[in-house]
Amino acid sequence: MEATNPFSRRTFLSAAAAAGAALAADSLLPNESHAAAADSFLPNESRAARSASPVEISYWFPFGGDSELSELKRAKLFSAAHPDIKINALYVPPHSGVDNGKLLAAIAAGNPPDLVVCDLTYGVAAMGYQGGLVDLAPYLKQVGWQPSHMVPAALPLMQYPYPNGKLWGMPQDGNLTYFFINKTLFRKAGLDPNKPPTTTAQLDAYAAKLTTFGSGGRFKTIGFIPWAYDGGGAGGGAFTWPWVFGANFTKVVNGKVMLTLTDPAFIRALNWEATYAKKYGSDKLQTAVNSMGNSFSPSDPFLAGQLAMMVGGNYHTEALRTYNPTLDYAVWRIPAPPGGRSNATMLGTNVFMVPRGAKHPLEAVKVALGFATGGSEVATEDIWRTFSMYKQGPNSPKCIWQQRHDPTYALELQLAASPNATNPPLLPISAQLANSVWTAAQDVIYGKATAEHALSQVQSQLQPLLDQALHQ
Repeated sequence: MEATNPFSRRTFLSAAAAAGAALAADSLLPNESHAAAADSFLPNESRAARSASPVEISYWFPFGGDSELSELKRAKLFSAAHPDIKINALYVPPHSGVDNGKLLAAIAAGNPPDLVVCDLTYGVAAMGYQGGLVDLAPYLKQVGWQPSHMVPAALPLMQYPYPNGKLWGMPQDGNLTYFFINKTLFRKAGLDPNKPPTTTAQLDAYAAKLTTFGSGGRFKTIGFIPWAYDGGGAGGGAFTWPWVFGANFTKVVNGKVMLTLTDPAFIRALNWEATYAKKYGSDKLQTAVNSMGNSFSPSDPFLAGQLAMMVGGNYHTEALRTYNPTLDYAVWRIPAPPGGRSNATMLGTNVFMVPRGAKHPLEAVKVALGFATGGSEVATEDIWRTFSMYKQGPNSPKCIWQQRHDPTYALELQLAASPNATNPPLLPISAQLANSVWTAAQDVIYGKATAEHALSQVQSQLQPLLDQALHQ
C-alpha cells in the first residue's frame, strides 16, 4: 500500500486477485498458525460465537483508479471469509478526508466511518491531536495484541506521544528508503558496483566521477543529486539527510515538545547538500530535477540510465521492473558522514484509525489487523516489496522476495529492524513542518539563505503553532 510524503505510489493493480485466495488463511498475529487463521479470524474467536447477522462497518479509503477496484474487492473477499463482519467500503479522496475537513465534519455530525485508512503517515497525529480518534488500546487488548508483535519502528506510528501516549493508529504495510546505484554507469566510470560509497565523502567523489557532460556543457549523466527523489521534497524526504547526519527533530523540555531544527547536524546536512549546487550549478541541477517528473514513467532519469545514484524507496523497484526491467541496478545502505547514523532509513506507512463516535470500533480493529497481516499483505509485498509492520513467525506466509532470497528485500528487512529506522516528525503540524523545512532546504541549496537563518526562521514560526496544537 502507498504512503505518501515521501512515499508516493499507489497503483495496486490487481493484487487483490492474488489476495483473494489468501484472505481466508490470513495470519493475524505472529504465533498464529495457518490452520487457526483459516478456522477463525482471531486466535480466541470461534465460529460458534458468530451472530446470525453480520456487523456492518463503514470503511473509508483514499485510493482511486485501479486501486479503488482492488480495495473494494479486498473488502468483499474479507467479508466473505469472515461472515460476521460486512465491510461497506467507500473511496474518499484525497487522503480519506483527513486533510480537507471531511472526516472531522463527519465526526462532528455524529456519523463517522468505523475505520479509515490514510496514505499520509502523519494522518494519525493530525486527527488524534484534534480529539478526532478513538484510543485503540482496549480493543487491541481484546484481540490479544501486544507491542511485542510489532517491528519496533512501527510503535511510534501507533502511540501519541510515544512511548506513553494513546494508541490512535495501526500501520498497514511499510515502505522505507535506501540507496540505488546504476551498476552499468559505475563500470563505465571505472568504479566497482560491488563497492558502493559508504560515507558522504566517498559519495561526493563517486558523484564527480559519474557526472559527464555533452555538447554545450549539458549533463550527459549526473552522478547524484542529494535532494532528488526521497532525499528531499515537501514530505518525509525533507528530513532524510538531516536524520542521516545525526539530527533530531524534537526534544521534550519540562514536559514541552520543542522543535530542534537548529540542531548542528541539521545545519551540516543542508550545507552539504548545497555543495552540489555550487559545484555543478544550481540552475543546471534545478532544470534536471524539474525534468524528473513522475518517478513511474520511462523518462525518469534513473530509469532512463541518466542518473547514477539516488535515494529512493522500495516502491521504485516496481517502477524499474515495469519501465526498464533490463536496467542493471543495486541497492545499498544510505552513505553517512562521520558522526552520522549508519543503517539509517525513513519509514512510511498507510495508517488505520478509528474516528471518535465510530459505532463498531472492535470490528474495525479486527479488519485493520486482517488487512495488514497474512495473505492480503503478502499480495502487496509481492508487487511493491513492502514489508509487514507485524513481526512474522516461522509459519507466516512468505512473499515472493523472501522465497527467492532476494538481496534487495533482505536489506530492506535489515533496515526496517535498524535502530536508526525512523519516520518524519509525527506532530499535529507535520504537514506545515515538512513544507517549511523543504522550502528552507531549497533556499539553502540555491544560495538564497544560510542554513542557520533559514532553519531558525522555520523554528520561530512553527513552535508557537505546535504549542497551540498541543495545548502546552
